[in-house]
Formats: sequence, C-alpha cells, structure tokens
Amino acid sequence: MIIDEDVVTRSYDVDAFDDLLNDLVSEIEVRNYRVTRINHIDNVLSQKERGLSTSMSFKHYKIVEFCNLNSCAEMISADLLAGVFMPVKFIAYQRAGTEKTYVSFLRPTRFASLFSARGVMDVAVDLEKDMISVLDEIDY
Repeated sequence: MIIDEDVVTRSYDVDAFDDLLNDLVSEIEVRNYRVTRINHIDNVLSQKERGLSTSMSFKHYKIVEFCNLNSCAEMISADLLAGVFMPVKFIAYQRAGTEKTYVSFLRPTRFASLFSARGVMDVAVDLEKDMISVLDEIDY
C-alpha cells in the first residue's frame, strides 16, 4: 500500500468542525447511502480532563461509517469475504493547534483489488466515484 496513492485526503478551512461533519453526512445521504455510525474518537479529550493519561495530536477526530444495502449485497454476492471492508469509512479530523480540517478515505478500488471476483471491483469503482463526489461537493 502506498499511502499517498491509496488514501484520498482533502483539506478544508472551516470555522466550525461540526458544520463540516454535518455537510459530509448530508452529502453521503444524498447519494443514497446510509450512515450507520459516527465514532467520536475525540471523546478521549474528556478522559484527559478526568485525569486519564492520553497523548493526542488532534482536536477533533470522527470516523463516519456508511453503506448502501444494494451495493453491499452486490459486493458480498460476488465474494462473501468482501464484507470485511463494510461499511466504508471517511475520517474527518482536525490536528491540535490548527483550524484546517481534513477528510480522508481508503480508495475502495484498493481493497477490491484483493479479490478476484469482478463484481467486487465493479461496486468499488462506483463507490470510489461517489466518495470523491462527496468531497468535491463540500465547499469551504
């Protein structure tokens, strides 16, 4: 894996991280995907405030998981093991000490290349186009 090629990252200048997160979720849903979970990794900040030892280099960090049931069914019908990559994810984060916000994802075609079933790659190509489109629509 080559991080600079296999992980797509965009940066945004935002006033409020939550606004970007809401826009990200909205753009995902507009494309007929369902957000299944948002992991609030930045909640460890409250653990630090309670005296627990944590070392963090971020102010905000969310993992947004989502899927489309039709695409999921098509992918796992092609290869049952393809489900290990579901749901797909965006990460949205803001480094400590900066206002620049980043959104990243692993190219679905990268993990699809691990499978010989053509149906897995077909779904991954469409999914990757949608994920890039989501990032293109976020405008700050």
